[in-house]
Amino acid sequence: MGVSFGLARLTLIDGTVVEPPSDGMTVFTGPNNSGKSLLLRELVTLTHNYPGTMQPLRWVTGIEIRREGSGREMISWLHERGHEARRRPSDGRTFLPSRMNSEEIGVEVESAAAHWDASSFGSISHLLVNDQWTQQRLQDQTDSGFWDQSIPPSHPTQRLWESKYLHTRFSKLFQSAFGHPIAINRYVPQFRLQIGSPGLEDTPPPASPELREAYASLPYLAEQGDGMRAFANILLHTLVRPAPVIVVDEPEAFLHPPQARLLGRYLALHTPSPCQVIVATHSADFLSGVLEGNASRQTASPRSLALVRIMRTNDTPAARTLAPAAVSEILDTPLLRYSNIVSGLFHDGVVLCEAEGDCHFYAATIDVARGDAPHENLVFLHVNGKARLSNAAQKLRACGIPTAVVADFDFLNDVTKVKQALSQLDGRWEEVQDDVRTLHEHANSSVITAPASEIKKKINDIIDQTRGRTALSQQQIEEITRTLKSANGWKTIKASGLAGLSGEPHNAAQRLVDYFANLGVFLVPVGELECWVRAVPATNKSGWLTRVFEEGHHKTPSAELRAFSSRITKYLTHSK
Repeated sequence: MGVSFGLARLTLIDGTVVEPPSDGMTVFTGPNNSGKSLLLRELVTLTHNYPGTMQPLRWVTGIEIRREGSGREMISWLHERGHEARRRPSDGRTFLPSRMNSEEIGVEVESAAAHWDASSFGSISHLLVNDQWTQQRLQDQTDSGFWDQSIPPSHPTQRLWESKYLHTRFSKLFQSAFGHPIAINRYVPQFRLQIGSPGLEDTPPPASPELREAYASLPYLAEQGDGMRAFANILLHTLVRPAPVIVVDEPEAFLHPPQARLLGRYLALHTPSPCQVIVATHSADFLSGVLEGNASRQTASPRSLALVRIMRTNDTPAARTLAPAAVSEILDTPLLRYSNIVSGLFHDGVVLCEAEGDCHFYAATIDVARGDAPHENLVFLHVNGKARLSNAAQKLRACGIPTAVVADFDFLNDVTKVKQALSQLDGRWEEVQDDVRTLHEHANSSVITAPASEIKKKINDIIDQTRGRTALSQQQIEEITRTLKSANGWKTIKASGLAGLSGEPHNAAQRLVDYFANLGVFLVPVGELECWVRAVPATNKSGWLTRVFEEGHHKTPSAELRAFSSRITKYLTHSK
């Protein structure tokens, strides 16, 4: 029987049960001050004291540990991983390395084996769990002294010194992040990682004066900036013979966003199997890298990834798990995997819009409407069109994130998409079909097609503005496109909103606005974004938005726009 160790189950204070993948990553996310780091510390403390308890409990009420293999097999397994038992000359008894210093004696071997068999891991938990905390990452963890090569190496840098393959792989990963390889001077008694390459091939010792001088000119990694040291320490203790369970708090600390994303990708792609990695992160960049890396592994060597979002509502802790199957669905959606949609996991609410300009406008409006009230910690994200709005909202809500959708009124002009949105957002087609039919009958009864001669004249007028071989401008292309489109009822509705309707079509439209608002989909009652500020010509959205901000129209929203913004924020607040 092989030897294995891992966390089978975590029970959180709100009753949520988290089952970390036995070979993969569990990522805890959530807004600031939600308790992610505290949760990890409680988890680690309970593991070190297993099967005891810890008081007071704020997040983790209990853990269940999975272990396989006998105590004697475990001792041999530790030996293979470089944790060599030490013999005490005074009485001939053997001890495993201590928690504080691997060169000092710790628990007696026979006692350690007995504790393992009894599933009591406190005395050897430091050999089974590697916990990495933010400030610890700035300490010198990369340098190592020489060791007795009759036993396997215990320090990751010793492993790099011993294995050219591991050293080369580690160096390439580091170089991808910082542009410089990692060198190891094999001609000195202390192993210190250095930045750069000596430019000469290593030779059997003794080294030539030129080679010694080349190594001496390279700066030491331990003396570099916080980002380099933090990145290297995580790589060393995660990718080079890691412990069975690795706990990392805020891996993105001290890193710029590109390095944080790359680190997440590395941990998902290159952590040896089997291994449990448990992470708490504030970084959408790191999480995006994890999603990308995990997706890259799915065909060759798939591993599970679990997401847990934790939050506090009125100081009451709560958690929401996203099972590996649901995570796989996100991985199969490039829009979510490669966009900033995942940043919603780190906020108290998300407002999804059709385009980036919509995000800017509604974010500014909600800021004004809020006044001196507390900030809602919202993020405004776009999905490049109406078609993806309900799909993205469904996935964000599955992660426990309150999500509102803002869409122009012509969101309703495609019955198939309306039905899809209702199915994804817990609505029912039967409850709105009569009103949708009424609105469509009104729109289809007012089709207006311009005569061909009029269309030709308008296009000629646009083209005549351009002389010779000069290419048409983007604005001219958009004007020609609008001219070619037949004006119909939906175009009129989008330009006027509810105010342009009367009678039963108006009543049906109002009922639809209210129905979808209850689902968290807020249809623009004035028709479309540009209709909120009609004083600015709506020739194109980017030009309209520029003038709105330059002229300060966003600072004085109408009463209707204030009410619309307040309705969105109230929905998100009550969805927590």
